[in-house]
Amino acid sequence: MPKISVIVPVYNTSKYLSKCIDSLINQTFDDYEIIFINDGSTDNSANVIKKYKNSKIKLINKKNEGQALARNLGIKKAKGDYIMFVDSDDYIDKDTLKITYKKALETKADIVCFDNYLVINDKITDNIIKKIEGEDNLKTFILNNSGPCFKLIKKEIIQRNNLYFPSLNAYEDIAIVPSYSLFANKIVAINDKLYYYVMRDGSTMKQLEYSSKLEDIFPSMDNLLKIFKNNNADEKYYDELEYLFIEHLLHGAGLRFFEFQKYEQISKINKIMKQEFPNWKTNTYFKKLSFKYRIMCLLLFNENFWLIKLLKR
Repeated sequence: MPKISVIVPVYNTSKYLSKCIDSLINQTFDDYEIIFINDGSTDNSANVIKKYKNSKIKLINKKNEGQALARNLGIKKAKGDYIMFVDSDDYIDKDTLKITYKKALETKADIVCFDNYLVINDKITDNIIKKIEGEDNLKTFILNNSGPCFKLIKKEIIQRNNLYFPSLNAYEDIAIVPSYSLFANKIVAINDKLYYYVMRDGSTMKQLEYSSKLEDIFPSMDNLLKIFKNNNADEKYYDELEYLFIEHLLHGAGLRFFEFQKYEQISKINKIMKQEFPNWKTNTYFKKLSFKYRIMCLLLFNENFWLIKLLKR
């Protein structure tokens, strides 16, 4: 059985796939498998994968149902003790599997987090993101890890606790990933930049026209909150959960809805904040953020749209 299963959901990324595959098959670590889940691609993606004659590669074709269900299928088919998610338009360092697996064994960690580079127009740059520090690694993980990439994850955490991605068209990551910390005995983070995250146009968050996919933020955050409540962790991690709602719902989604003048969705956000986190303005982590960030959150919450327009000019 392989030690690591690398899961790669694929949908119409034939232009980028070769670079991704090359980085995966040329690892300095040997005991692993690569599972490509072709999610009903209509381009040449499946043929690109088939051209690689490598015993580690497994290709699974399925009808198009979205990235969340593609990842879930990969998890179910994975034979490795650990899982790593890689997006098909990204690529990883040749030592990624070796470094992260060694760290997992040395520290007996269930999750090993690592850093990444940004690739914009084929130019590699440092991804400068200031992390929010919690009192311990578990809280820090909740605060900073809304996506499944950039980490090595013990498979049984996901399977045993049924932490599969909900069938959403967007925001399926934030619905699940922070909750990994509830079931991990130990999480470690290393400073090595081992992943190359390719920024490209056309993503849901960068669309010039409104997409109803943005409204998936509501079931996503609801799903996350339910996991914490069902595991009696909502009080223990109240501040961290509250921060996630501020960051991803009020600020992140609020500004996206504002750009498309979907003010009724902002009112919906504010109703949720009042109900679940009525004292969010006093949140420990929120108070440490920049003045501009805090002002924007307050304006969104008070629905002072004319002032937001003025400031954004």
